[in-house]
Amino acid sequence: MTSVPNHQRPLNGSKFLTLIGFLCILILASCNGSKKAIDDARVARPSSTRKATPRQNKGGIGKVDTIRWTEIDRSKEYEKTIEDLELDKRGQYQVALLYPFGLENSNISDANNPKSRLGRMTDYYAGTKMALKQLEQEEISLDVRVYDSESGNFDSKLQGCRNADVIIGPMDRGQLSTTAQYGLNNEIPVVSPWLSSTKVTKNNPYYIQLKPSLKRHMAKMVEHVKENYSDEQVFLLGRKKRKDQGMMKYIQNVAAAINRSGKDKTFQEFYIEEDSLINGEMAYDSIFYTDKTSVFILPNWSFVDDESFVYNAVRKMSGEKGLNDVVLYGMPILLESDKIKFEHYSNLNMRIVRTSYLDREEEAVREFRKSFFDSYQGIPSEEAYRGFDMMMFVGRSLNAYGKKFQYFLDTYESSLYQTEFDVHKVFSDSENQSLNDIEYLQNEHLYILEFKDNHFVRN
Repeated sequence: MTSVPNHQRPLNGSKFLTLIGFLCILILASCNGSKKAIDDARVARPSSTRKATPRQNKGGIGKVDTIRWTEIDRSKEYEKTIEDLELDKRGQYQVALLYPFGLENSNISDANNPKSRLGRMTDYYAGTKMALKQLEQEEISLDVRVYDSESGNFDSKLQGCRNADVIIGPMDRGQLSTTAQYGLNNEIPVVSPWLSSTKVTKNNPYYIQLKPSLKRHMAKMVEHVKENYSDEQVFLLGRKKRKDQGMMKYIQNVAAAINRSGKDKTFQEFYIEEDSLINGEMAYDSIFYTDKTSVFILPNWSFVDDESFVYNAVRKMSGEKGLNDVVLYGMPILLESDKIKFEHYSNLNMRIVRTSYLDREEEAVREFRKSFFDSYQGIPSEEAYRGFDMMMFVGRSLNAYGKKFQYFLDTYESSLYQTEFDVHKVFSDSENQSLNDIEYLQNEHLYILEFKDNHFVRN
């Protein structure tokens, strides 16, 4: 059985006793703007030039020890376009982590609370440390320095990264934009695990977004819808607000491009009055088909702006549809909001586009969970798996391609515990696509999760 729970489970209160000391040290270093490496995070081994290459089985799924790791290396096919780009490989790489612990404004006890921001980041950091341990076993030598990006003086921390071979983070949009420019000026790749935006930087081949864009999420839904349903079955949902209308227009453009048509509207559009969701007898005006499946796309994604609207739209649809067959496509908020319940998932046959999927019954995941528990006396949350997957991807990419690893990422696909990385260059000039035209690099892999038999599975 495979599943993706919609909420994190409470964790053992003693889970991060081994990390609390680190966080206390880190806040002192952050407040003083220290550039000193945190010993707790350092991985230093004798220099090694051995490339860690997973063993491949007939199904293409490779393993290093107990870790699920699929690699597709297409660099030979790509050599002609990057033949003048020399690999800059080293025995050891310097890694700077600009993690948003926010310790100056947090209670240290929140590290044990997975619903707090510090708790989530502590989970993420714990996963990172698990990956560093695994990389060490693979003889991939990293010297890691950890900074709290949201405490103390950020500029001094950024200057402390001047010798880094890669910078990971930060989360704050303004800090990330500054860091991306710093990476460009100093030829240091900057990896953004948490934010995705086309406005962070421009003409920057050193900036790597691991989170697919909102537009990519919407395009993925359209692609899946069109593979499984006819256009006349599909309704776009939204409010008569500029943001919602903009999302509808983009989705219609994607659908028209797939159809290779010049139509303005491929799908039907239905505008929902928010007041009718709460006070009205009906909000959907009996639009449900009785003789075929009604397919709805709800592209709203923001917890700040959309959570109440999304919940009420789902709740009202679930009540109004009656016995008619309905499929609802939506963004990760459908899975991550505390307001939406399992009966909504089932009643609306939800399809959710998401960056991650975790099969908790898989043997490798069970072994990771056991190893995590042995280290931290608690059960890993999704953030722990995310931190692990990110650090393994960056560490192995450095080892495979050296300091200029970002140029080779679109020759290299990988899959770990809950995330797949399929990074592509985004070009400013779609015709030339030379190295000089790279705007940034972005992971484009997304899953469509379908609710079946009381749990989510990959569709």
